[in-house]
Amino acid sequence: MGANQIWVSVVVKAETDKALMVDAGFDKDVWVPKSQIIDYSDDYKLGDTIDIEIPEWMAEEKGMI
Repeated sequence: MGANQIWVSVVVKAETDKALMVDAGFDKDVWVPKSQIIDYSDDYKLGDTIDIEIPEWMAEEKGMI
């Protein structure tokens, strides 16, 4: 099993020091640990749409793809 990453376009709904709550356009908002985000710009405000790069397994597990 490889370590594939994917980009997901999300709306930032909330933020803590360790995670982002995002809406990826599916059933529910999900928390994504910042430690699992491979790449994203931290130049955003709540409500902004941003692209984040995360492990594919996490996107599948959280119903983001």
